[in-house]
Amino acid sequence: MACYTMRTYEERTVIQKMWNDGAQAKEIADKLEAPLSTIYSELRRGQDGSRLQNQRLRYSADLAQLRVQQSFERRGRRAGKREGAERA
Repeated sequence: MACYTMRTYEERTVIQKMWNDGAQAKEIADKLEAPLSTIYSELRRGQDGSRLQNQRLRYSADLAQLRVQQSFERRGRRAGKREGAERA
């Protein structure tokens, strides 16, 4: 079974600083000792739509954290579908 770890807010701020300062994804992955695919997923999660001077998309740690928290809130059992419905 795979072992998944969530990025912390502190790690996201490191990603934000390094990415927005021009570091490559590989450098960030090496510094955080994380898989490269994880860094790319995190960069996609935190895109705010604006661009940096070098034309790459800006990463926001706050936005990424917000999206993760919203994802957690959406998880779980969906209520309301069967409530009040009569069985035939």
